Amino acid sequence: MLATPGALPRDGSLWAGEVKWDGMRVVCAVGRDGGVQLFARSGADATLRYPEAEVLGELLGGSSAVLDGEVVALDPANGRPSFGRLQERMSLRRSAQVRAAMAEVPVVLMLFDVLELHDRDTMPLPYTERRGLLEGLGLEGGAVHVPPAWIGDPEAAVAWTREHGLEGVVLKRLAGRYRAGVRSSDWLKLKFRPAVDVVVGGWLEDETGEPRSLLVGVPSGEGGGLLEYRGAVGSGLGPGERLALAPQLARLAADTCPFAGGPAVLEPRMRRAHWLRPELRGEVEYADITALGRLRQPVWRGVRSG
Repeated sequence: MLATPGALPRDGSLWAGEVKWDGMRVVCAVGRDGGVQLFARSGADATLRYPEAEVLGELLGGSSAVLDGEVVALDPANGRPSFGRLQERMSLRRSAQVRAAMAEVPVVLMLFDVLELHDRDTMPLPYTERRGLLEGLGLEGGAVHVPPAWIGDPEAAVAWTREHGLEGVVLKRLAGRYRAGVRSSDWLKLKFRPAVDVVVGGWLEDETGEPRSLLVGVPSGEGGGLLEYRGAVGSGLGPGERLALAPQLARLAADTCPFAGGPAVLEPRMRRAHWLRPELRGEVEYADITALGRLRQPVWRGVRSG
């Protein structure tokens, strides 16, 4: 079941709030023999990638269940989910590689729903009953956790997640059933995304030669007017925004790359790059910052004046 972007409902007493984790969604199938299988949203088997989930079989003590959750890698510096760290595990397939990586990049399985229990289909049950079943299973141990839910008080969920610097919240209608494979308005997602002021140092063209995305950076600490490259931003650039930007991109056209490190920082994109004098400032919102200093999931918010 997938969530729809939304806002806080007027009557919060009809909703629950949960943490929106920045990780990899998985469905966990646990057999009576204690065997555990993980499946990604695509349906691909992800079991071998995350051995930490094996403890689920022990925690359920011979019971069968199908559970919904998310695999998360926590940043040791601040305890918050880091998708960049999780990516170090997502690409591994060999058992020896995964076992070696477990010490460097451990993951946590956050469980938030019960789809089947003791061979009984629980999806038709309202959220409150499914949540009660989940909390009654005692699934706390090792790398497995059942994070909190704020029943009837989604505003408290928003306040808590903002205070802890988390990505956002998912609001779930208390009377709602679980609808597999459906993006439903019974689940609403509210994302808290930070924003940063950037300088546009170039743009990439599409197949027609028109601007497809902006190349952005921030002033380099080394001086000299160069920019530290932060990535390419295409989301948020609708037809109207592109039309409004066109005269400025033409006016600021330059022959040299304004990014520290030169065109090499853009590989393999540099062949379609057009450089600009670093004078156009804008605002970009993003999910987080990668280890290379790139903005993940950037969205253009608009030009900043002054």
